[in-house]
Amino acid sequence: MYDMHYDLLTILIFHLKRHQSFDYLAEYLEILPKIYSPKNILGGIINLYFAPEKEMLEELDISLKEMQNIVTMFSKSLLFLENMKILGLIPENTDFLYGIEGCDYIQGEQTLIQLYNLGLRAITPVYKYKNQFGSGYLEEGGLSSVGEKFLKKAIDLGMIIDVSHANEETFYDILKVVVGAQQEGKRPTVIASHSNVRELCDRKRNLTQDQLIALKNARGYISLFTNGNFVSLDNEEISYEKRQQNFLKHIDYVKERIGFSEDKILLATDDMNFHPDSSYHHLEFFPIDKIKIQLENLLISRYGEEFTKKIMTENAKKLIKSIK
Repeated sequence: MYDMHYDLLTILIFHLKRHQSFDYLAEYLEILPKIYSPKNILGGIINLYFAPEKEMLEELDISLKEMQNIVTMFSKSLLFLENMKILGLIPENTDFLYGIEGCDYIQGEQTLIQLYNLGLRAITPVYKYKNQFGSGYLEEGGLSSVGEKFLKKAIDLGMIIDVSHANEETFYDILKVVVGAQQEGKRPTVIASHSNVRELCDRKRNLTQDQLIALKNARGYISLFTNGNFVSLDNEEISYEKRQQNFLKHIDYVKERIGFSEDKILLATDDMNFHPDSSYHHLEFFPIDKIKIQLENLLISRYGEEFTKKIMTENAKKLIKSIK
């Protein structure tokens, strides 16, 4: 399968920069060959989550002096990824697309072009809070004029625009830019890389019915994700089997009620079980080192082999090939 949102570059760069204080990652790296293998995850979008110091301390309990030099940090994360391939921890032919989640440190078009030339192909403009481009899901306000210009340049470069984490106003403003580019004859790619259905799980990071309809109408992709905190709110009270069935409800919703094309539905994990703070962990609907076989069996029993193959592998492969 393909995982369309996983913070692997973040994990690797922090292991590289703060190995002594992040010893838990040494154990994590041992599981990489089980995560990325022909029997499990073949590729997807891997991200460098890189937000302001306040957010980094909140999310990962870490502060790096080099944080503001996003070009250097992105370069180093890719170098470390190559080292992991050399060590045999990640297969050489893994089909990755590189993203940055939280664009706070990208200063202007020239920096964006530098990152593109290094291999950046997907951007999530905002995370939790407001930045120079727009507002994340915990704040108010829409896309700024700087953000609009930034997105237009990213579209011209052929980058994927990711609306996950945007608040509703910024979400709709991003789609206006995308639709405007389409009207100019361009072919922008917009995705919610790790968002589920808010009507089924009332979290701000999930998308409302109206947002899902707008995303579909903008020819966007929806990538539903298995992080249990965003699948249902009663996970600790229900059985393992019931949790898995709840995930299928999100697929049913976007497929049947919203009418997303089968070619536009993708999957992601946004798995956070590497985090040292257990409060970030989600109940394992599908353990990431065994997710392919468990999810595939579940999906085939519900939807059959053709649709299962599309959303687990084929749609992602086509998207990645079109962007590279």
